[in-house]
Order: sequence, then structure tokens, then C-alpha cells
Amino acid sequence: MNTNFVVDLLEKRREAIVFAVRHRGTICSSRVLLHEFKGTGKLVDAKRILGSYGITVYKLGKRRAWVAARVEEAIAVLPRVGPNTLLDWIHIFAARALGAKYFVTADRAVCKRAIRAGLCCINYREGGEEYP
Repeated sequence: MNTNFVVDLLEKRREAIVFAVRHRGTICSSRVLLHEFKGTGKLVDAKRILGSYGITVYKLGKRRAWVAARVEEAIAVLPRVGPNTLLDWIHIFAARALGAKYFVTADRAVCKRAIRAGLCCINYREGGEEYP
């Protein structure tokens, strides 16, 4: 999953809460997610909300090099990629490195990127699933 899911949980958006409750214990992300909250004043709140819905945050460890290589490939294919797009790709490749089959987001463009990277995508706001 990417950051918009956690932001929606923090903002108590119904669609995010329903999805999180329905999929309790099966949703995960990487520490990239927590990195995005550093310096925002919401890191503690993000960790709390993740824990309250049973969302696991994995350290990439040895998988970090694989993720970095994929991000470099994405940058080569997409010149002048912006910081948000770069973070989206990092989340997508982190999900692949962790062995995820699905990527969770509310952003259609990110869903398309995840599918391009070989993941199925769930749009928790609209309730749809897309496949590669």
C-alpha cells in the first residue's frame, strides 16, 4: 500500500476504515511508508493507526538493493520523474520485493504503475480490482 491509505485512515475516511477492518492482519507496507511521515509531525499517529488495524511494516533489509535497482530502471524509463511518482515506484517495488501480489491505493495512476510492474491492484476507495 502507499501513503494515501494511511492518510485516509488518519482522516477517518470511511472507505479506508472499512477496507482496513475487512482486511485486518493481511495488509502490509515497508518502512518507506514511515520515512514519508518523518518530519510531518504525524509519524507517531501513523504508527499508532497502522498498529490499530494490524498493518505490518516490514524492513526491506537485503531486498533494498533489488528495490533500488528497479527504481533506477523506472527513472531511466520515465525521465524527469517527480518526487511523488518516485515514491510511488519505491512503494510498488518494495511490495514486489516483499512478495505481495496486490497493491492497495486510491490513486488510479499508481494502480496503473503497479499493474505495469506485475502486481494486481485494489482501489480501496472505489472497491475495484485490476489485474496485469
